Order: sequence, then structure tokens, then C-alpha cells
Amino acid sequence: MYQNLAVAYDGSDGSKIALEKALDIKKSFPESKLNVIYVNEEVRESIGFMEAGGASAPVVSANVDSNYAQFMPPEIGEEGYRVPKDYADDSIGFSKHMHNSIQQQLDAHQIEGNVLALEGNAAKMIPAFIEEQQIDLLIIGNSGKSGLQKFFVGSVSKKLLKEASCSVLVVK
Repeated sequence: MYQNLAVAYDGSDGSKIALEKALDIKKSFPESKLNVIYVNEEVRESIGFMEAGGASAPVVSANVDSNYAQFMPPEIGEEGYRVPKDYADDSIGFSKHMHNSIQQQLDAHQIEGNVLALEGNAAKMIPAFIEEQQIDLLIIGNSGKSGLQKFFVGSVSKKLLKEASCSVLVVK
């Protein structure tokens, strides 16, 4: 059966149902590995650093890929660059809240699993994670959006169904 499971969690009712289903599957197949992932999609400009000829310069772009930005130096020159405090607090607060919420649910069910944070666009980051970690089954919740809201906002669930390289279970 499935050996490497992932569940996408965002705190919504749909993702809570998906997590419950993932916990049920994990109980049925205790040898499987469970990964609970959440994505911080907060829109912001990213700071990266470009290096040329021994000199570094900050590059501000909304398109800096967070996969690579995380490996770049947090400061530059003698003065150094610091992430604005309000941004750092919001991002750290979000991550702590999501991590604690997920871990409490795992602990309540006495299930061992990995809780992982991704940064960026969920519809892009989750398929990349699936590929990299060789996930067998992705469990996601149905967003519950309908009509014009779904048309304009788009559905991450729908995008994941199309982009994921593994089986996908959508729960309602």
C-alpha cells in the first residue's frame, strides 16, 4: 500500500478533515511515514543576494524563490540587512501557531509524524515537495469554494490534482 503519506494542512475545515483521514490511514498502516505540511503563502517581497566578483548586493524581488532564498546570507556588508521586525514576527508567529496546532493533533492521537513548513505558493511548493520526498499519497481537503469565488480565486485542490506526481485523495 502507501508507504509515504503527506497531508496538506492550512487550518481550514477541509484540511482538518484531510488530517483526520490521514491519521486514520496512518493507524491502519503504522509502518507508513506521515508528513503534515503547511505553506506560508504570505505575499511579500523577498530579499536575496547576488554575488559577482567577490562583492554581494541585495536583490529585492517578489519572485525570489524561497527555496533558494533560505540559503542566502541574512545580512550584507558591515551594516548588514535585517528583516523588518513586523514581518519576522508575523511569519514566525504563523509558523509557530501552525506547527503547534498540528503537533497537538498528532499527540492527541498518539501518532508519530513529521510537521513541515513550506514557504511560497502552495500550488507550486506542494508538488515540488511530493517529487523531492517521493510521496505515494497526498491527502487534501476540498476547499468548499463555489461559483465566482472559485473561478476568480482558483482552487489549490484542483491544481494539486493536476500537478501532483502521486495519487491524491480529496476528502470532503
